[in-house]
Amino acid sequence: MIEANFPMKQFFFLAAMLVQSTVVGAADLGTNEPHPFEQPSTAYLQKFARPGEKTFVYERYDARGDLLQREVTPLTKPVQINSATERVINGVIYRLRGLAACPKPKITYKAEEWDCTKAVQDYDDQVYNTRASVVLCKTLVLKSQPGIPDAVSCFALVGAGNGNDPYSVSYDDDSMVFFDMAAIGRNKDGKSLRPDLEHASDLGKQFQSDDAN
Repeated sequence: MIEANFPMKQFFFLAAMLVQSTVVGAADLGTNEPHPFEQPSTAYLQKFARPGEKTFVYERYDARGDLLQREVTPLTKPVQINSATERVINGVIYRLRGLAACPKPKITYKAEEWDCTKAVQDYDDQVYNTRASVVLCKTLVLKSQPGIPDAVSCFALVGAGNGNDPYSVSYDDDSMVFFDMAAIGRNKDGKSLRPDLEHASDLGKQFQSDDAN
């Protein structure tokens, strides 16, 4: 149960953790091995942690789901949040795959009406630039094309790793859909481009409805 004096920003961060099944104190359900789609475990991300610095991990996977390339570099500057689907990491633009930014210009955030993009920036600044020690983005793009951001899914290892603030994994794609900050795209036949996020979308709608009441 969330106490009444629980900080609002932490409340919304925890809400995203709930939908990802990685809530603080819960079992770590992520994978410990490289995988093109599944959420990584805290143990997997901890392998890339460096004392006193933030780390960016970029993984490319081929069509069979095999890890093709991994780059591990220091995260030298704050992650820039351009929109609900666009991230600038170490000066490179990435786009969350299969999602459309801000289907509605205004959303309910922190029990108030917010501009959607500003709400995204407020939330993700807390994740990437305040709480994260490791940021991992995965892509199926084998080779980047000039002027075209790689389509990615991004995760962050957050927390201090102690009893008061244990590690957990924040899944950016999932959070954007859960908070109605991004919509799942559809192909020309109307099929979901991100069936893995449909459950988060359904849960988010329930959360928003309950919050409104």
